[in-house]
Amino acid sequence: MTDSRTPDSRTPGGQPPENRTPAGRSPQSRPPDGRSRHGRAPDRRTVQAGIARMEGYLLWQAEIDRARADAAAFVDALDWPTTAQREELAALLARRQLDLSQQTVARIAARALQLRREYQQRYDVLRRRVLVAALALLTALVLLDALLLAR
Repeated sequence: MTDSRTPDSRTPGGQPPENRTPAGRSPQSRPPDGRSRHGRAPDRRTVQAGIARMEGYLLWQAEIDRARADAAAFVDALDWPTTAQREELAALLARRQLDLSQQTVARIAARALQLRREYQQRYDVLRRRVLVAALALLTALVLLDALLLAR
């Protein structure tokens, strides 16, 4: 069977889960109360990033379990392989599924970044248009007020 250092138990980043720590820090770099080394509680973004990393880790572990279960179910339907061949075949099928899953995650992440950039550009253009329209309206109102006061 496989252990935690085999490719099928690695996270999408390629590191074994037990070696992944936030920002490369060792797990002992934070005091047990959750505060930073400087005595301050972590800010909201740090907490959200940690939660997102944990969620990603758990989702990937679920994907590993799903790939292994699917591979085992497929191999169980075959009557010709020996026990060793079954284990090897199940490991190969699981690895193939995890590779496909990793490629899919990478494509989705790249597309999400692309969409974020596109929407940010559109938002910036619309924001500039609204600002220009508001300034034009304000200028028109000031000029109208000046004309009315000049009479």
